[in-house]
Amino acid sequence: MVMKVATPEKVSSITEKVWQSVYGGRHFFHHNHHIKRQRRYSYEDEDEDGTIGIQLMQMGAETSKNVLILMSDTGGGHRASAEAIRDAFRIQFGDQYRIHVKDVWKEYTGWPLNNMERSYKFMVKHVQLWKVAFHGTSPRWIHSSYLAAIASYYAKEVEVGLMEYKPDIIISVHPLMQHIPLLVLKWKGLQKKVIFVTVITDLNTCHPTWFHPRVNRCYCPSKEVAKRALYDGLEDSQVRVFGLPIRPSFARAVLSKMT
Repeated sequence: MVMKVATPEKVSSITEKVWQSVYGGRHFFHHNHHIKRQRRYSYEDEDEDGTIGIQLMQMGAETSKNVLILMSDTGGGHRASAEAIRDAFRIQFGDQYRIHVKDVWKEYTGWPLNNMERSYKFMVKHVQLWKVAFHGTSPRWIHSSYLAAIASYYAKEVEVGLMEYKPDIIISVHPLMQHIPLLVLKWKGLQKKVIFVTVITDLNTCHPTWFHPRVNRCYCPSKEVAKRALYDGLEDSQVRVFGLPIRPSFARAVLSKMT
């Protein structure tokens, strides 16, 4: 029998509960000491107000859920955000979730995906080259075709990289970690079984690859980015404005000074 988990406040997705911890919300130090066993969860796409959302469902007790956070070391912000989200999950849910922070491209694929870190460092030293790459791949028909071609070439490798962790939730904190994983999930028939979330780590100027219409949630750092997400085809029900992820230890220090 499937029953909804009773919660003191309406939370439209499990990740939003985590974001309350990531962004130093008032539930940051809350721990439920009455949980005596792990719970197994699933999700359904239905909100009380009729909009598409994700509700947490209780299905008994057994195993922990797997959360796979996709990142790449193309700049320090992606890893920092991934680790902030990981730490918030651990604080909020303990061992109910197993968190894996991975650069699937680097670990499982070949060129050019496994060379993104080196390519990024080269291009930021040559600003004009960076501008050409950024603006040249901005049109959807260009980057969608390009990434679909790469996905078809490395489909098996990406599938191995994703399925090794048997993810129940995938969180992308990198602009190139949406299209290919979502295509692989679609080809495997897993798109409705795996929750896919994007956390944008660019404050303002965002490459269009951040915005994919098939994600369950897109967490934006600012209203400007949220407007861009809507302009690029996402629905209101998919977009949330939550700021940038910060380390829980940093949030704890700030809150301590405020009290």
